[in-house]
Parts: sequence; structure tokens; C-alpha cells
Amino acid sequence: MEIEQGSFTLEQLCQEVIDHTESAFEQYHVKHLKFYFYIADEDWNSNFPDRYETQNYGEMTKVSAEYTNRFGAEDRADFFIGPYGDESEIITILTAETQEAIDQALLPMLGRRDDISLMPIMLEDFQRMNELVLEHNDVRITEFKSERVPDLAEAEIRPSVQRSIEYKGRDGKEAIEELRSGYGVVPVRIQYEHQNLSLKIDSRGKFTLKKINSKNFDLLFELVEEVIENVLELKDITQEIRFTEEEVESGNLSITVPKVEAGEVTFDREFTRVLAEDFVEGTRNRDRVDFSFTDVTMQAGSLDFSAQVVDENRNSFFNISATADEMRIVPETNCSFPSLIEFYFCVLQLVDGSAELDLHNSQTAT
Repeated sequence: MEIEQGSFTLEQLCQEVIDHTESAFEQYHVKHLKFYFYIADEDWNSNFPDRYETQNYGEMTKVSAEYTNRFGAEDRADFFIGPYGDESEIITILTAETQEAIDQALLPMLGRRDDISLMPIMLEDFQRMNELVLEHNDVRITEFKSERVPDLAEAEIRPSVQRSIEYKGRDGKEAIEELRSGYGVVPVRIQYEHQNLSLKIDSRGKFTLKKINSKNFDLLFELVEEVIENVLELKDITQEIRFTEEEVESGNLSITVPKVEAGEVTFDREFTRVLAEDFVEGTRNRDRVDFSFTDVTMQAGSLDFSAQVVDENRNSFFNISATADEMRIVPETNCSFPSLIEFYFCVLQLVDGSAELDLHNSQTAT
């Protein structure tokens, strides 16, 4: 995406794209603008110059990297990265690049960092975003992906089966409700169309605009405002779940004492052995997250489930133990908040859409 170098906030850069759409998208066959939202620590941009060619655009930074295009040739991908308004803990990435360029040049790097996490949108928040878009008259849903979430929808047909359904058609609005009542699935990705609107939203913090105008940008940021409070609250909780070491004076000795702040997931539905098995299987290499489980113990009846969990992308470790009602999360030395956010998002999607994450009582490791 070509934007003449200057000093821009996110809002000003979006206006620049609106004002100069033809030149901004000149090198692309399709004028699709993709937004990726991430949760980050305040110094999130310190490492970008080590990995990318960068250009200063004020609050925004243009980063560029090489990738191999579909014809096997070396090509260059450009991304604009900056804070979301006054929220320095939320970063926004704009790009018009193809998905293959994004998959090679951007997402793998972000997915390995200990200070940046995808911005998951809680499923109930996502349903509210859908309702907000549908308040606009005559908006059609032309494509969606729905997944089975028992807490949000009853199923008439084989309710115990985990399922994911992708649908395309002009009657998507009606189909969402039909599949919801029949199969108990709720949307996690939706494509909307109208005369002047073409917008796709994804519960993993990705938004796509296919028509560039002020109303579409305003709608996108209106949707983000709806979820941002819950997102920041989740970051605060996961940053408190940590392993630290403290110096303690004992007589003439100074000893190092490890201290663990544990987290706890409270389930709204019974966590069964079947759900635990599906969870272990479902979190492996799933939509750019990849958790593996070792030292697994799992007993049915009154469920007793424990394991060490590894975030394979970040080499981040923590331990879990669960009963039918709750799951304890105990971090190890190199456990990072992005791993915990993405793990909790897996719990919401695979186990219990109403599960709540909070801190457990502080304790001293032995």
C-alpha cells in the first residue's frame, strides 16, 4: 500500500487512504484493506527495526519485508503499524497485501513474540457486534463461519457433537439462525454486504474492508470500541498470572524465594473427560496457535485432569489442573501473557463459551 511519507495517527492514515484510494491501492488487483488488532506491551515496537525495513510515519510505522509470491518470485510486503487511538496497549496493523504475503512476512513473527498477543473477541461480544452491524438497514450476510458453542445455543440435532460450519449465500442472515437452532453453532467470522458496505469481521481480531469510504471506517472503529474494555481487562488479568522470584532476608542470609500468582478458569458447564480429550486435541496447531500437553493425567467420574502445557510458538510453559467446575493455571518461569490469552481463548471456543478467567489466591512455590 503506497502512502506518501508523513506524520499520521491511525485515524489520519485511514483518512489518507480514503482521500487517495487509487494511488494507495495502485499496485493491487483487489482493493481490500485488512486490519489486524493485537494486545501488546508498551515497548512493542522496539524489535521491528531488527526484523523489517522501517519508515517513520509519525505514530504509525511502515514496515516492509521480503516474501515469496505465488509465482515463486521474491516480492515485498508492506504493513502500517501503530497504536489504536489513545490505547497504547492495543496496536493496529493495516495492509492491502495478499494472505500469502501476510502469512509469510507478518503473522509468524507476531505469533512468536512474548509481548504481543492476538486480540481475541469474546464470543458474546462478537454476537453483539453482529447485532450492531445488522442495525444498518438491508445489510446482507453473504458468508460466515460458525462453531458449536453449547453455552450460547441449544442444538436440536446431535447436541453433543463438536462442529464447525462454513456457509456462502445471499441468505446468510437467515442461515445463521437456522444453523444456530438446528446445530447449536454461533458465528465466529461474518461477511456483510450492502450497497456501500462490504465488511468482514473475525473473532480473532481481524477486520477486512472491501469498500473504502468513511462510513465503513466509522463502523469498523465503532465495533472495536464495543469490545476494547473486555480486551484490556483480560490483558490485566493475564499479566498478573506470573512466576517471579523475590529476595528474602533470613537472619544473616539472603535467599531467593519463587512466588507464583496463579489463574483460575471457572466453568459455567461441567468440564467432562470427553471435553478434556477434545480440548487437548483441538488446541494443537489451531488457527495459528499451537499448544501441546505433557505429563497428562485424566480420570473420569469426578474429573481429575492435569498436565504441563507448552505454547510451541513461544516456548512458554505453564501447568494446569482441572475438575468439573474449574481449571487452575500455574505459570512457570517463562510463561508470557500472550500464551495465557490465547490458551483462554481456546477454552472459550472448545470447552465453555461462558468460562471466566480470574486470579487464584497467591501462593509461594516450594
